[in-house]
Amino acid sequence: MRTKRVLWLLFIIPLVFAIWQPKASATENYTERVFISGYGQVIAVDPSKPEVIAGIKVNGPVRDMSFTADGKKGLILANGRTSLYVIDTVNNKVIDEINLQGRTDKGLLDRRVWGSAISPDGKKAYAFVTQGEKRKNIFKVHPSKIIEIDLETKEETRSVEGPYGTHVLQFKKGDSNTIFVWGYELYELDVKNMKIKMKQGLKTPKNEKDGSINFLMLFPRGENGTNSIPIVKTYPDGHVKEGFMWQNLETGKLKMLEYDREPIGMFSAVVDEDERYAYTTLNKWYKIDIQSKKIIKEGEPPVGSMYGVTLSVDGEKLYYSGAGNEFIVANKDLKVEKIITLPTDTLDLKVVKIQK
Repeated sequence: MRTKRVLWLLFIIPLVFAIWQPKASATENYTERVFISGYGQVIAVDPSKPEVIAGIKVNGPVRDMSFTADGKKGLILANGRTSLYVIDTVNNKVIDEINLQGRTDKGLLDRRVWGSAISPDGKKAYAFVTQGEKRKNIFKVHPSKIIEIDLETKEETRSVEGPYGTHVLQFKKGDSNTIFVWGYELYELDVKNMKIKMKQGLKTPKNEKDGSINFLMLFPRGENGTNSIPIVKTYPDGHVKEGFMWQNLETGKLKMLEYDREPIGMFSAVVDEDERYAYTTLNKWYKIDIQSKKIIKEGEPPVGSMYGVTLSVDGEKLYYSGAGNEFIVANKDLKVEKIITLPTDTLDLKVVKIQK
């Protein structure tokens, strides 16, 4: 009998380790970091503690932030929207600065970036620029463009005229040849051929009965494969509804939801990976059940308005920042667990999975 027990233990113990080991490995092959756009610096936070671990110095307020597929490199827009900074997210330092201002034969080429993205392999950057030429007595407006920059040479390699109102560029997941271009409408940029086409009318839908969508995607998401943003929709009879839309970054499919509540204006939204719940923020926090389209929980930020909300890499926590100088960790029932103070006021935050 005793021999049988020993044999059974010899069988079951390795089996338990075999089942347990893959999960342990999965949690050890990356480091989770939150990068927050501050003033004069990108603030790196270890959310597991949470604590600030670095301030990566740049000039002026930080705007866009995008990261490579392995999370080891980021592209940061700052310096009055005139400079793109390439940062090393492992060592928390600036690798390079690309200033997009320049000179022409007759004056200064004044360029401002409104939407930028780094390629998944970290070799190229793409930026939507408004531009004009400052001469002695005149300012000559030039067409707005999406430009491609080689990050090794820092040279502009190609460009295409971009749609008016563009403010976000975002790569399609798993496809380095397609960039989603968000302006008043949703466009796609074919990177290989540098050709742009409209994907879906938003402000001017194909059928006006579907309503005109107003949104400002200053806080794009996508860390879990889904981009999401609050919307306000105006119908032809004048009534207005608030909700949010979300895009599967792998398929490109766009979905929308309106909830039955008086519009109050939201700045940021995040949808979980299973598309069961969404979370929005500004002066109120909402948790929305996507299937029933109901707000099932609501609360108020403990420190005033908060611009940005996102989910942790494992999808189990909510992270908030933006507006003031706080970073908040909350559970998915909107209960605050921890608050830390940041070095500066902030605009937005990104969760990054840095591969080891």
